[in-house]
Amino acid sequence: MVLPNCSTTSPVVDTAVGTLLALECGLGLPGNAIALWTFFFRLKVWKPYAIYLFSLVVADLLLTICLPFFAAFYLRHKTWALSLKSCQVLLFLLLLSRGVGVAFLAAVALDRYLRVVHPRFKVNLLPPWACWGISVLVWLLLGALTCHSLFISTPAWNATECPSFYPMTAASRVTWPDMFFLLQLLLPFGLVVFCNSSVLRTLQRRLREPDRQPQLRRARVLVTVVLLLFTLCFLPSMLASVLVQTLRGSGSCSVLRVVVHTADLAGSLTYLHSVLSPVLYCFSNPAFTHSYRKVLDSLRGRGRTTGAPSFDKPSYS
Repeated sequence: MVLPNCSTTSPVVDTAVGTLLALECGLGLPGNAIALWTFFFRLKVWKPYAIYLFSLVVADLLLTICLPFFAAFYLRHKTWALSLKSCQVLLFLLLLSRGVGVAFLAAVALDRYLRVVHPRFKVNLLPPWACWGISVLVWLLLGALTCHSLFISTPAWNATECPSFYPMTAASRVTWPDMFFLLQLLLPFGLVVFCNSSVLRTLQRRLREPDRQPQLRRARVLVTVVLLLFTLCFLPSMLASVLVQTLRGSGSCSVLRVVVHTADLAGSLTYLHSVLSPVLYCFSNPAFTHSYRKVLDSLRGRGRTTGAPSFDKPSYS
């Protein structure tokens, strides 16, 4: 149960978190909407890499659509103005979209690893329909694993609260949601680090000719972007979650406040990947770069007549 007479609300922290979430929505929504438009109108060939990126875009869009409600919750100092059911649905969609986004970041890294490091593996010959099937299974599996958010216990609910993703209780035991949160970040993070470092070593051996150095530099930048994205967005949340599990049974109100405030700030960073993902798309294929540049030029009042490149395969594979 929650520690008695122990308020964990901080107007400064709540306002900072709510503002950051609102900014993430405002920046992430147009970037991912343009990416989705690129898939529908610029994509010529649906290859596995594109299919996984498409699921990543859909997950990021779903996440950014939910963020305004979550931002309002914090800007109202953790006061929920809607019903219990809406709170449950919001938590479910946020957890699902974040988990799916992380999973497909890892899927993209794994697909790139297999095609570059082990190009003769038969798994690289999977037809598009099989990749679509894998994508659907990932969505269904993560939906099943995150459905616990749809069953908030009645005693913990009142008309003005919506439970946080981070536990605010004095219980010492580790729950399934806590373990799942750590696993869904730790496992993909390790996979992304391994796959991208292996890809970079392989490309360094293959692209030694001077005329292929631009490809190598582009691959290095892409690997750096992915690793920075994971480190900036998810590492603080993983550390905060470990801190919560370590100190949640301390019985001290001052400790509980610091832990919850730290977890709230770190948790808000996990949604930052929906803003940074368009950077990943730009380095993955020129079609995205063209789409973003076209929108920027339109906003500046300049039109372009050059044709858009098609999305066929990763630019360095």
